[in-house]
Amino acid sequence: MTLLRVIAAGLVLVLASACAEAPKPWVCALAGAGALGGGGAAIGAETKHGHNGGAIAAGAAIGAVVGAATGYAICSAMQKEEAKPAPPPPPPKAAPAPPPTKEKIVLRGVNFDFDKATIRPDAKVILDEAAAILKRNADVKVNVDGYTDSIGTKEYNQKLSERRAAAVADYLGQQGVNRSNLVPRGFGESNPVDSNKTKEGRAKNRRVELIVLGQ
Repeated sequence: MTLLRVIAAGLVLVLASACAEAPKPWVCALAGAGALGGGGAAIGAETKHGHNGGAIAAGAAIGAVVGAATGYAICSAMQKEEAKPAPPPPPPKAAPAPPPTKEKIVLRGVNFDFDKATIRPDAKVILDEAAAILKRNADVKVNVDGYTDSIGTKEYNQKLSERRAAAVADYLGQQGVNRSNLVPRGFGESNPVDSNKTKEGRAKNRRVELIVLGQ
């Protein structure tokens, strides 16, 4: 049986060579049949009936069957191994999302009639625009600063400026702005933006400014 082991080892090398590039089970079966068929015949010749043609033929037939089965099995396994799909490539890394763009908030102020703290129709248009911006930026806090012209006492003008600031804050709150984010403050006749010596200048000084905090 030593000869059979040598032939079997050789069969593995033959099959590996035959199947290395394009493994086809039927090719390997033929190669195995040929290799072990010849080995089987040689073993039959070594028996005590070795000169008997029947023993040689029987050995050849057995070797051919075993070789064919072995060759087919080996190459089928190799074929299945090669047929395995390659692992998919790793998914590409997503680009980091850009930081959100913060809206630059610019709010226009409004003016008041003399000795009044009533919101004028033209001021409502401006404040409606401000309310829409502030509702989009619900975390923004705003100082609502009221002012007057210089006519009247400082004490009276201080109270009037406070009423004007509160009127604007209340109007914005009625339009849906978070009232707690609005800080009304009165500054009386201080910080004029124009001369109090002219009618036009005094009209500009009767105002409420909206100052956005934290920008």
